[in-house]
Amino acid sequence: MRRILPALVLVAVLLAACSGTAPHPHATGPTSTTTTPVVPTTTAPGASSTKPVTPTAGNVVEDLTWISPTHGWALVDDGPCGQATGNQVLTTTNGGAAWTPVGSIAAPSGNCSGAGLVGVSHIRFANNLDGYAFGPQLYVTTDGGVTWTQENGPYVTTLEPTGANVMRVSFTQTGCPGPCDLTVQLAPAGSSAWQSVTAPFQGDAVQLVRQGSDAYVAVYGNPAGGGDAHTTLMMSQDGGTTWGQRADPCDDVGGDEFDTVAINAAPQSVLVALCRDRLQSQRAYVAVSTDSGVVFAGQSVLSESAFLGSIAATSASTIFVGTAGSPGTGSTQWVLLASTDGGHSWQTAVSESGQAQPFFPTEPFLGFENTTVGRWVGDPYHLWETTDGGVHWVKQAIAT
Repeated sequence: MRRILPALVLVAVLLAACSGTAPHPHATGPTSTTTTPVVPTTTAPGASSTKPVTPTAGNVVEDLTWISPTHGWALVDDGPCGQATGNQVLTTTNGGAAWTPVGSIAAPSGNCSGAGLVGVSHIRFANNLDGYAFGPQLYVTTDGGVTWTQENGPYVTTLEPTGANVMRVSFTQTGCPGPCDLTVQLAPAGSSAWQSVTAPFQGDAVQLVRQGSDAYVAVYGNPAGGGDAHTTLMMSQDGGTTWGQRADPCDDVGGDEFDTVAINAAPQSVLVALCRDRLQSQRAYVAVSTDSGVVFAGQSVLSESAFLGSIAATSASTIFVGTAGSPGTGSTQWVLLASTDGGHSWQTAVSESGQAQPFFPTEPFLGFENTTVGRWVGDPYHLWETTDGGVHWVKQAIAT
């Protein structure tokens, strides 16, 4: 079974506010902007499983990566911002039931407020030896995570391995405002010989998703900017050799602007987009494509008390959406919703509450390794795992 890559790799590439300037990606091939209008409706969530969370010191889960349903790594921050000297890397070979420290990275957490262009906030492994920690600096390992070396070159905002190669989106300049020269690049796994496959473009934030030979780059607008915040979607069906481009998969509803805030891909040419109301951020819907992003069908608008920001799919019908992170202080709630009818109706799969912290990641992990095994990080001290396609979820601690 081909791996279904994690949905949530959205990275804010600049902490300062950026303008709503439209990105200008280099693209070739056919384009399409056809979508199906959405009719607002109200959906009632199903029964939830509420688990209180008691924060403990250390081991804040920043990101996860998996090369099989059982073998994975975790990037964890061992303390609050300003106190940690680096990031720990843990590994598991039994699906997360037990974790073992394997190495450390001499860089602070990129999630720390004010970190600027320093640190790392994400981790990916291409195989059992070659791994990458990035966002915005780039560190690499070729021994399974034991030793890490900073790679000279551009900053890296998002990176995804598939098969024998690795694709990333990099930049070297800011101040346009925002990154001025975002570029999609390819390299063999374990190699530093990166080759640019697009011309430079500009965006406020970027997400990269890969599924087989399909690759998608969502170039997000700035919702705080003066213009619209619609996303531009770049698409390749040949592993990044040629690219097409289309407008935001999300349609406006009842005069309200809905923007793509996260995407995810599944086998059989499935691409899903989480569409969120720009002014009423607790209103969202999911748009589904079964032709690699050419045409999308939007579903019913749902209203949730949670701030939705991540999405994953195992098929065109089985879709999951989760809350974005809650940095700050005070009580908060993390929610994972599930749909088995392509986004028409939703049920609460997991709900947990706890205390937010200023250093919590804003991009919790949500992803499936195949149609049955998936993980979600809500409160960043634990992960939830399903082995039956999302019917049941079990909570596990990330502990050394």
